[in-house]
Amino acid sequence: MTVTGEPGLLESSAARPVSPVLAEEPPPEFGGYPGVRHGGNYMHNYYLPPAPGTTPWFPSWSPDGASIAVGMAGSVWEVDVETGNATELTRGGTYHSSPSYSPDGRWIVYTADYGGERIQLEILDTETGETRALTDDRFVYADPVFSPDGGRIAYVSSAPNGYFNVFIREVADGDWAGPEIAVSSDNSYGNNRLYFGPMDMHLSPAWMPDGEELLLVSNRDVPLGSGNVIRIPARADGIQEAQTVLREQTLYRARPDVSLDGRRFVYSSTAGAADQFNNLYVQPTEGGEPYKLTFFEHDAFHPRWSPDGEMIAYITNEGGLPQLELIETYGGRRRRIEIGEREYAGPTGMLSVTVRTDASGRNAVPARVTLLGPDGKYHAPPDEYARIGQRGRYPAFHTDGTFTVALPPGEADLTILKGFEVEPQRMKVAIEAGETVELAVTLHRFADLSADGWHNGSTHVHMNYAGNLHNTLENLMFMSAAEDQDIVNEQVANKDNRILDHQFFVPGGGAHPVSTEEMVVIVGQEYRPPFYGHVFMFGMRDHLISPFTTGYEGTGIESLYPSNTDMMRKAKDQGATTGYVHPYFGDVDPLTFGLMGGKGFMVDAVLGTSDALEWSTAERAGFFPLYALWSNDVRVCATGGEDSISNLHATPLVGAMRTYVRPPDGRLTADGWFEGLRGAAAFVTNGPLVELTVDGEIPGSVLDLGADATSVRVEADVRSIVPLTRAWLVRDGEDVLDLELSEDRKSASFSGDIEIDGSGWIHLRAEGEPEERFPLDAAYPQGFTNPVWFTVGGAAIRDAAGAQYGLDWIDELERQAREWPGWRTQAEQDHVYAQFNEARDVYRRLLSEAGGAGGE
Repeated sequence: MTVTGEPGLLESSAARPVSPVLAEEPPPEFGGYPGVRHGGNYMHNYYLPPAPGTTPWFPSWSPDGASIAVGMAGSVWEVDVETGNATELTRGGTYHSSPSYSPDGRWIVYTADYGGERIQLEILDTETGETRALTDDRFVYADPVFSPDGGRIAYVSSAPNGYFNVFIREVADGDWAGPEIAVSSDNSYGNNRLYFGPMDMHLSPAWMPDGEELLLVSNRDVPLGSGNVIRIPARADGIQEAQTVLREQTLYRARPDVSLDGRRFVYSSTAGAADQFNNLYVQPTEGGEPYKLTFFEHDAFHPRWSPDGEMIAYITNEGGLPQLELIETYGGRRRRIEIGEREYAGPTGMLSVTVRTDASGRNAVPARVTLLGPDGKYHAPPDEYARIGQRGRYPAFHTDGTFTVALPPGEADLTILKGFEVEPQRMKVAIEAGETVELAVTLHRFADLSADGWHNGSTHVHMNYAGNLHNTLENLMFMSAAEDQDIVNEQVANKDNRILDHQFFVPGGGAHPVSTEEMVVIVGQEYRPPFYGHVFMFGMRDHLISPFTTGYEGTGIESLYPSNTDMMRKAKDQGATTGYVHPYFGDVDPLTFGLMGGKGFMVDAVLGTSDALEWSTAERAGFFPLYALWSNDVRVCATGGEDSISNLHATPLVGAMRTYVRPPDGRLTADGWFEGLRGAAAFVTNGPLVELTVDGEIPGSVLDLGADATSVRVEADVRSIVPLTRAWLVRDGEDVLDLELSEDRKSASFSGDIEIDGSGWIHLRAEGEPEERFPLDAAYPQGFTNPVWFTVGGAAIRDAAGAQYGLDWIDELERQAREWPGWRTQAEQDHVYAQFNEARDVYRRLLSEAGGAGGE
């Protein structure tokens, strides 16, 4: 449905519209820390300070115990322990965090994040307010901490080769006073550890009181996780004398801190697989049994003893956002330090915004916001969670429709987005010191596909996954409303040996009770074997599938038995809809590239155990296996699901890649949406809206044409909030017609006949350029429909090359499976290879029916 109306409106003389959005250069992308070669995005989220961030992080007590330094809103702040009032100590064009006081209180060493390109060390003179750079290179530095005598700083660095090691360096009068000493060095584990890579990491140094030893976290000789807590001499190559004091599967969060007497350390832990959330523990520094200090159903990070040892400061995410909290060492009383009045380090103005649509009148509506300040940093309000869209690399936050944020004076760059059916608005806003700019923005809705029975949502969303935010189903609904989605498909999943959010699964297979008439919530499961590929399972009537994965080295589930086929059949016995998720990337045929991340797909698609193949990002690799199946009348549905791990700060944004589905009756229900999906009545998009009918039938339909049919009538329509470079029709895997784009390259349409030569299929595709993707969270704009199939004179849809492709795929799959070292018995292998042969038999039949050689 097309909606008419006026374009977006601004109600403030302080705002200058940028129309279209790309009429001026887009704001800068946030980098991905190229100076680090291991750990990947999980490490960025679990270990490095959140930049941008809005709330306190990484507390450090002042020596007198009266205040605590934290990283917050891109600066280092000093927070009064009694009042919560905060004083901004640093300000600039980089994101500051991880402060550490010197023992005399004169200096604070901290990290400075250059927009994801690198993280450096800087130091603040608390008497003069002057700052100085301690490092200036392309690498990442983390966890700086003064020695007990103040004469040295221990820190982590990825220099010189991109791997995290611990270093010590003398310091005097706010500058280096000696050479760098490597306490650890690059070391290979030997195997490419899942999520952690082959090279060891050494993290989170903590001084012993005598300054002669350190505690740190290292995964030397550890197959899974970021490592154990070890005790080493504080000297060159001290790692060679390491003593393990805590053996546990950690995930970057341990961050030990040693007590004044050196006898104990406090740390954050999930006790391996025991807890979903990080709690605080205390343990002897010589090793021994941990004592659990807290019993939270949320996370506690970064514990730090007070100077007198009577209190522990830490970061809690109870209630959602990370906040600063204290707990008595003896007694257990907790006290939240609410941030009170803020004293800024320089001139500051305020921006107050209300977001509406032309359909909402004066009522505010949820939306997504990207705000680049005059200082070149991204900003967010203190009551919202700042994020970095992993695909587009543009920071953003979600708003309920009204927000206020503090900014330095100058021109701010503000962009507001609400899904793919509403025109985004971008504007430059003049901020003045001591003044508040009040801005009302009205967005124009140009389409309403729900009114036509097409309801959209991502097939791949996670709620809590060890990130900084404590997430809820209600918050997922809030974010989805901001992104103009109709359905939330949340997936329970494992992270290493932990199972997260399992308590939210509700038997019955339908909508979760938190659902409303406007938004349906489903809690399903991601089954996550690294060998065969990850799979979504939605609509199970009785229970979650267990174990949640196979093939994890060093665990009791290292074998490749059971197969994905086994587990998907068990899920389908409960009524589940299933599909392979984030399986392929790039443009290369997966068959020529190790089968990528969806190795089991061609087996399960042809056996009917997989209903769908998911696009998690813009890519073309998935079309190789998908076209081979479609061309043999295997009606697997293409879906869109970005894999948003929505309590991380750097992750694909919710709904960045989504699926529009038309239920059979057009109504928004859980059962109807998945019935439409299984019938391939769907299209995939990260921005472009693509609509197609063939002889009046929507995608997923099958036309029975007469033997004399030589053409079909095609209606195709494309609309987009960003420019496109191409929209085209594909018939039987071949490009057959390009649609003419409008002058602004944001729409295209076609109505006419397309020639056919026998039974086959047609679908519609649209794409844009990476340079024109803003404000999408996408590598480049992409949208495509599922096909409309047609038979001519009753002839089956068959393609010999596609059938042979399936056989070649299974040959490569079995070759890799036979090399797997973790099989337990020959019977397991025989069982799985029999399933491979079951799929081979189907492809051989298809090949024979297509008239191909070797089909017998």
